[in-house]
Amino acid sequence: MKKMLLLFISTLLLIAVVVVQVVAIKDPLNFTPKTSKIAKSKLSSIKSLSFNLPNYSFSNINQTTQVKVTATYTNLTKKDVTNLVTYSISNNMIATISNSGLITAKNNGLATVTATLNGVKATSTITVNSSSVKELVSLSVIPNSIDLKINESKSLAVQANYSDQSVANVTTNSQYSSSNPNIASINVNGVITAINPGSATISISYGGKTQSVLVTVTALDTNQVNVKNFGAVGNGSSDDTAAFQSAIDYLGSRGGGNVYIPAGTYSLRPIYLKPFVNIVGENRDTVTLKLSDTSGSGYYRVINMANDTKVQNITCDGNALKHPDGIEHMHCIFAFDADRIVIDNNRLKNAVADGISISGSTAASDNVTISNNILENNGRSNIVIEQVNHLKIYNNISTNTLGRPALHFEPWEEMNFDDAKIYNNTFTSNASNGDYCVQLEGGKNDNNYFNHVEFNNNTVNCPTGRFLVMETNGAKIFDNKLNVSQIFVWIKNKDLEIYRNTINSADGFRIEGTWGINSINTQIYDNTVSATGDAVSIIAGSEKTTFSRNAFTGNGQGAAAYTFATVTDIKDTSFIDNTFTNFEVGIITDYYDVLKIDGLLVRGNTFKNTSYYSLYIKGTTKNVTVDQNTITNSSGVFITVQDGPMANISITNNTISGGKNGIFQTSSGTKGSLNGLLITGNRISNTTDPGDTWHTGAAIELNKNSTIPTNVSITNNTLTANVVNKITVPSVLLPYVKNNIFN
Repeated sequence: MKKMLLLFISTLLLIAVVVVQVVAIKDPLNFTPKTSKIAKSKLSSIKSLSFNLPNYSFSNINQTTQVKVTATYTNLTKKDVTNLVTYSISNNMIATISNSGLITAKNNGLATVTATLNGVKATSTITVNSSSVKELVSLSVIPNSIDLKINESKSLAVQANYSDQSVANVTTNSQYSSSNPNIASINVNGVITAINPGSATISISYGGKTQSVLVTVTALDTNQVNVKNFGAVGNGSSDDTAAFQSAIDYLGSRGGGNVYIPAGTYSLRPIYLKPFVNIVGENRDTVTLKLSDTSGSGYYRVINMANDTKVQNITCDGNALKHPDGIEHMHCIFAFDADRIVIDNNRLKNAVADGISISGSTAASDNVTISNNILENNGRSNIVIEQVNHLKIYNNISTNTLGRPALHFEPWEEMNFDDAKIYNNTFTSNASNGDYCVQLEGGKNDNNYFNHVEFNNNTVNCPTGRFLVMETNGAKIFDNKLNVSQIFVWIKNKDLEIYRNTINSADGFRIEGTWGINSINTQIYDNTVSATGDAVSIIAGSEKTTFSRNAFTGNGQGAAAYTFATVTDIKDTSFIDNTFTNFEVGIITDYYDVLKIDGLLVRGNTFKNTSYYSLYIKGTTKNVTVDQNTITNSSGVFITVQDGPMANISITNNTISGGKNGIFQTSSGTKGSLNGLLITGNRISNTTDPGDTWHTGAAIELNKNSTIPTNVSITNNTLTANVVNKITVPSVLLPYVKNNIFN
């Protein structure tokens, strides 16, 4: 009886091990020898876990340290389980940890690292205290050229750009000089004053870096009036609306001119410009136009522009604190169907809604210039673009710490728009939870776009907010520094190009065709991208998407690219000549129902230090070419036949070395099929899988217990120094395994 009982217990333990292994083979991300070791360790349960250090200290950002975790079992044996535990960190802003236990310091501070195995946990602390000094890279000066009339003044804004992509306003800390003070002088605060007609060069220096600004001074316009001559007081409390409107109307009746505003704070209800009448302040640091405390909370815009008008050298304060019930149409500057307008060298802040709002009917506003402005904490967005053609936005500093966008395109008419150039700006926002810091959007419904948008040489600082592109045609996003959570290419983009950008992100690029409205012919190339999650996600649907010559770097916790067809097929996707380094898994194909990844080209890429497979192909995927890739310290290609038809998988001329597995095909489910599998010309070396009961661990393996593919050819491959230096296939496929070399 005792022998029978022992035999029964042994049988149950064997079944437990088999179940664990079956689960593992169905999930390639967990299919490692580690799984069977865990199962075996259950014969003696874990008593405790311990880190090799109670505290991991770092003195430099990006410094790394490898942890070691030891398990003590109830039988008092000890085992190194560093590669078996699951790691987590309490604050990923302080440090990150890879699946193998490599900690990377990110920012100064404290965090806790936890290791978990079979419900048992251990913790240690992480201390990052970096004293390294960030390097000053360059200065940016706004504006970079200035036109003034005699006696006019204009303030410079000087921004220091550092090696860690941070920026700082150093206007009051910089040194200034003028090549000709008799034409244009500059004081210690960076305020330029025009003296006489002519040109002068202003030199700016800070921290050993220099910049220069050309100043051109011309004679006064004869058509200029001083708003104080019309009764304006400028004491911050008197209502100066009537004086401003009288000055505007006076010049409007005489063909136009400048309403000059001397230093002061002017309390206003909305004022309305007339064609060819401009608002020109003495200096944006000394002139404030503030929405009146008593103006009401409806459609109250401080300055309403007309055709051929300019607003320059003022601060507009939207006075949001005094209007807590204000609506989303209360802006500092507003234009509707206004052509040939200029908004230059102003400070626009504290609006209930937008700092600048440009809109229109189907006639649209046209030829709009927004330049050299500072925008701060406007309640809806700093800059909003609705119905506009021929737009220039340049040399602005737009900062929003209210969680709102720094730049927001939001047309609502069903029409096309054309020509927007956005360059040399700094956009900063603390937008989060899926909100956008920059939104580039086009016309509504079919065949309506914003055509020919160019977004270049900008800096976007928005680590928790997204950069959105949707409904554009022929847009180009290039030469920018983008510190954002994600580049989100949403619906209905056509011929979009994103290139030569430096991108620091959580999730890299997301391309999504919600409602089956796909982006077509998206080209993403020559970018340098760091990502803490997935570097690329293609979701719902897309057509003709190409990633080429990009350098993607992860932290070991995301996918190089995840493709998931859920609304339409994902068609004709290419990854060519990219480098993917330090990802948990490489390129994944996934699907819902009968949808599929149709047409996937992976050619000439380099995959380095991928924890699992560099290619994981599953489901209803068809027409896949994996060619001429170099895969180092990573497994190669994993193919899982599931419940639908898979077809035409070609794996050719790749170099795979140093990972666990080379090329492996298996199945999960009983209804799937694979018709057409070509494996030829590959060089596979130094793989480490010894195999087990359920698989051989061969460098090339078509699992004998799985769905057998048809139309198979495995030829001219070279296998060298693999732990299982073989090709194993179901016996019925042996005639199709030919001319392979085993070293």
